[in-house]
Amino acid sequence: MSQDKLPNDWLTGGLLDAEYKQYTLLAWLKRWEREFRDVKIYPAMEHLTDAHRELKTFQKEQRNWRKALQGPLQGLDFASRRLIYKHFNAHPELQAYLDELLAFSLPQIEKALATGKNLYNIVEEHLELEPIGIQPLYRDEGYLLVYDEDQREVNNYRYAKSRILLNGEQHVQLALSPVEKLKKSWTDTFEQMKVRLARQFPEWPNPAVFLARVSYSFPLQQTTLPVAKRRLIRLLID
Repeated sequence: MSQDKLPNDWLTGGLLDAEYKQYTLLAWLKRWEREFRDVKIYPAMEHLTDAHRELKTFQKEQRNWRKALQGPLQGLDFASRRLIYKHFNAHPELQAYLDELLAFSLPQIEKALATGKNLYNIVEEHLELEPIGIQPLYRDEGYLLVYDEDQREVNNYRYAKSRILLNGEQHVQLALSPVEKLKKSWTDTFEQMKVRLARQFPEWPNPAVFLARVSYSFPLQQTTLPVAKRRLIRLLID
């Protein structure tokens, strides 16, 4: 099974066989378990979180319908994954299939999520985030320097903070765009890097610059950068 996300009709489409669906889920989870073994946290955590949220939503809807209608389940709308109920012609085998599959799937995904969260915490323990130099009042835009102490590599990103409305709630998001990648010499300092950035981009004479320093070499795109990005978001909204 090669796709990143579980198919939209994984629960209700195709062959409605609980054992087959369980096999499909386990094959999908195995891919992310391999990623975790390689210390690659993302996009595994995003896909696992999405799958868990969708199953919990489906389970809640199922319970609400059962309680509200007090009637048997008639079938499923495969396109929208919504349940169709009737007050007659019960289909207990369909309800039993869904109950069995949900009871199996949710703990499996939660176990994988727990592994990912534990790995995230370990990486975060080895990551330090600090401002470089005097910080300006305006910090919605600036630079994030990601420094791998083991490799002495610096990946510099320009960041821009914005707010989006999601499900009626305000959320902060951070867009990153790469600026440069360089090897840090023993004499080069991060304060000097900040001065060079101010000269290279004079529209920000005193830019907000943050340093994310990691003491181990983790995969940059899948681990170090996402963890540093989330740490920076928390710092900017405090």
